[in-house]
Amino acid sequence: MTKAQNTPIIEALKKYINDRTIRFHMPGHKGGQITNNAVIDFLGSRVFEADVTNVPGMDDLHQTHGVIKEAQELAARTFGADATYFLINGSSCGLQALVMAACNPGDKILVPRNIHRSILSGIILSGAVPVFFMPEYDQDFAIPLGVTPTTIANSLAGHPDVKAVMLVNPTYHGITSDLSTIAKIVHRHNVPLLVDEAHGPHLYFHEDLPKSALDSGADATVHGTHKMLAAFTQASMLHVKGDRINRQRLEASLRLLQSTSTSYLLLASLDGARAQIAEQGRQLVDKTLDLARYLRGKIKEIPGFRVFGEEKIGQPGVLGLDLTKVTVSVRDLKVTGFWAEQWLREKHHIQVEMSNVFNLLLLLTFGNWRSDVDYMLKALNELSEHVRQNPKLMKRYSPLPAVNLLPVIPEPVLTPREAFWAQSVATPLQQSVGRVCAEVITCYPPGIPVICPGERITSEIVEYLSLMRAMGVHFQGCYDGSMENVLVVK
Repeated sequence: MTKAQNTPIIEALKKYINDRTIRFHMPGHKGGQITNNAVIDFLGSRVFEADVTNVPGMDDLHQTHGVIKEAQELAARTFGADATYFLINGSSCGLQALVMAACNPGDKILVPRNIHRSILSGIILSGAVPVFFMPEYDQDFAIPLGVTPTTIANSLAGHPDVKAVMLVNPTYHGITSDLSTIAKIVHRHNVPLLVDEAHGPHLYFHEDLPKSALDSGADATVHGTHKMLAAFTQASMLHVKGDRINRQRLEASLRLLQSTSTSYLLLASLDGARAQIAEQGRQLVDKTLDLARYLRGKIKEIPGFRVFGEEKIGQPGVLGLDLTKVTVSVRDLKVTGFWAEQWLREKHHIQVEMSNVFNLLLLLTFGNWRSDVDYMLKALNELSEHVRQNPKLMKRYSPLPAVNLLPVIPEPVLTPREAFWAQSVATPLQQSVGRVCAEVITCYPPGIPVICPGERITSEIVEYLSLMRAMGVHFQGCYDGSMENVLVVK
């Protein structure tokens, strides 16, 4: 066995189970020995046998010295980091910890408007002040793109006291920015470049994919290992390179944010996912790229569908594209992405990654096979034919609204932290114009804030939220998920 194939956490779990230890410790299921339990009957006892706590020999995520430390060091070597931290509270806690490590209360952090709401949570927790800027935008597909070096340079020139820059790369749709140039600009200002790379842990393993964050000069990046690799949901990693990040403060922030009841199922899945990608990464990604290219080519042949493709590379904010994220426009069919998603689920038991007004997002990993892709193509052909043979359906959704899915940034009145802690009151959405928002409102997925705490609600925001509600969008992070009411500062 090579060093890369080592799985220290998994081996420690095996030993603990094989020792047949009599458990007078948590968790209460005692390794699945409870009978007449629906979830044990459903999943089997093996998963419960591996669900242990930090008993001797299993190390401690909050003070690593043994198998977790070894597994994290192997991960750092795999991804080219100086240090890696395993995350059991998802990518969200890693992003929050980075903001808390980089910013004191009152410090400015430069962030694009298409950040995930977890970054905004980190801003609230840290007391940092966000300086928002708009990423580039593709009007044709109605999706946010990456950012240009010029935008970053101009933003830093206007706010020379910024303490950190956080970018999203790749975007949810697989679009990457010119991180190498941006890193040089950011570092000239002597501040760290932090990257939400939750959707890009596989970028490190194939030359046909865009360049990864650490290879581009980023100081820290967060991976949603569960999103694109073979870890359990909520299992992620945080990687640091160089000395611009205060490691002591970062580790303290992680101890503050991560559960003290560590899930060894999540840790073991990180250990196994790392070993797999270290040994077979290029081969696995190569297979996935072949499937993605095949799927993209065939979808283009189906009437009514268009695919966001490599022809977009070179326009502002698009240095590269991860082909495994397949953005399919249904706009020409004159139906919404929401409707198309529901139709695929109900008629063919296919679940896409996400939909919005105009698009479907199909996410491919090495867990997909040619049979999956062929079945999807069959379903999309049927969807196209069904819509084109039902003009009443097309009339129902025609004309689709000409809406920018990334609204204009509202006026900041309070910092997000000030607004979060302020006294608030619920008010009907239609009567909220001019009031200061006291909550974060996001359309989910992908979780990009429409309005943040401390920003003034405008008529355009109300109109946008009303339209999204009428379209059937799912709202998250807010007091009233129906979007009838919003929380505003008293």
